[in-house]
Amino acid sequence: MHKKKLTWWVSSLLALMLITLTGCQTVQGLDIGAVIKNDWSVKSSESKGTLQLEFLPGDISKLSADEQKALSALQNVKIELTNVKTEDAAHVSADGSLTYSKGKIPFKLATEGTKIVLSIEGAKKPVVFDLLGGSSVSFLQLLPKALQEQFGGKIAEIKPAIIGLILANTANPSHVSVTSVTDKVNGEDLALQKAHFELSGTELAALLQKLLANILADEAGLKDLISQLYDAISPVIQEQITNGSTDFTLKLLGNKQLAVGLVYPSVHDFLQKASDSLKAAIAGNASADQGLLPIQALFNAKSALQADIYADADKQVRKQALALNLPLANTPGVSGLKLSYVSETWNINKPTKAATIDISSGAVKVNPEASAIYSFLNNLDKQSLLYTLLKNDLKITKKQVSLATTGPVTDTPQPFINADGVTMVPVRFISEKLGAEVGWSGESQQVTIKDLLSGATIALKLDSKTASVNGSSLDLESAATLHNSSTFVPIRFIAEQLGGIVSFNDDTRVVTIKRD
Repeated sequence: MHKKKLTWWVSSLLALMLITLTGCQTVQGLDIGAVIKNDWSVKSSESKGTLQLEFLPGDISKLSADEQKALSALQNVKIELTNVKTEDAAHVSADGSLTYSKGKIPFKLATEGTKIVLSIEGAKKPVVFDLLGGSSVSFLQLLPKALQEQFGGKIAEIKPAIIGLILANTANPSHVSVTSVTDKVNGEDLALQKAHFELSGTELAALLQKLLANILADEAGLKDLISQLYDAISPVIQEQITNGSTDFTLKLLGNKQLAVGLVYPSVHDFLQKASDSLKAAIAGNASADQGLLPIQALFNAKSALQADIYADADKQVRKQALALNLPLANTPGVSGLKLSYVSETWNINKPTKAATIDISSGAVKVNPEASAIYSFLNNLDKQSLLYTLLKNDLKITKKQVSLATTGPVTDTPQPFINADGVTMVPVRFISEKLGAEVGWSGESQQVTIKDLLSGATIALKLDSKTASVNGSSLDLESAATLHNSSTFVPIRFIAEQLGGIVSFNDDTRVVTIKRD
């Protein structure tokens, strides 16, 4: 089911919705481009919003029992944010809740630059997630770590320049209308202008392709944007240099013209790859392994996006309503997806103080790596609704590792049966596949395994029949041994300690470990 891709899809779809609306200029007396630019230029505000995700049922006969259970749990999901306070680009807080078939999970969030701190009902400690943590974006890797840490906040400072570049390179959607209405925002009746947009999936694809092509061709505009980002981040560069940093890249970045020239090719390459990926997805050539939501559905002629943007007399966005309908004819168990988002904003550019979440007593840092979900689950009360959703309903930790004991040599270390008649498996490969971290000490000849789900620590020494589990000694069937430059351990020991079950197929000579 590939549930881990769901969050990416939701955020990506919302971004696509907003980007495709930014090309509009004056329509029936309303300068929509100015409205969008004003919205991206807002420094502080209060707001609330709701995101709803609904899967339309389809043929479930080809789904496993676990997949049917996961689909049922996600049939109708709603995320509500209330009391949203935007103090500035780097500091936002909100009260929120996630509602699904079994109940509601309250949470609070606060941002600090690119870091999001979440306090979730059922979590023992707050969770910290850095949006740029572990980023593989090439042009970010050019920057010294000190600059990477502040990059997100500086990006937020130049949002008007970013939207300006997009506005200058986006074509108008064909179906746009404007009407005058009276509607409520935070309980107050306001006279507003309502801009209504309608887009098919094919028009969305054409607009996005045109946008990326235009930006790639707009060398002057792209370099000007990089220049504005440089001006925003320059004080940090100068501070690092003044404080005696010897980083060679930092010294190169001290020269603005050189810095812009250095970063531009990487930014252009990043956008070109995005454009190529988009073209492949539209043509239906994207990877077949796209999980529950094939990206081609977004660009289907039957897909439909509708959006209403409500602006006041100052051309400020006060209310939004967006709805996306996707046909999913080739997705087992699902015939379609409905995604909707509504929001209201008030106290625009007025003093607002964002709340904070105290992490002085510790927090769990979550990175973008797949194994992070195990650390996240270990931080949850096993009786909590969120643990039930992730572990029991969505089965996000369910793993299966299969290894052939005979056959051609591959990049994966192959199990073998030792002189004691015990099946030995590569400890690092198996442990990491089952959600554990593995460390090695050459000095002590010891491998240490940290089970991120249970928190258990396992230590084994080469050529020793004794292992340590959370400080207690356990006897092994056979000693851990070095084989073909990898450490191997008895399969049943490592599987059982990591909550797995072992099976062996005599016909195929394949050993399998399953973990729920």
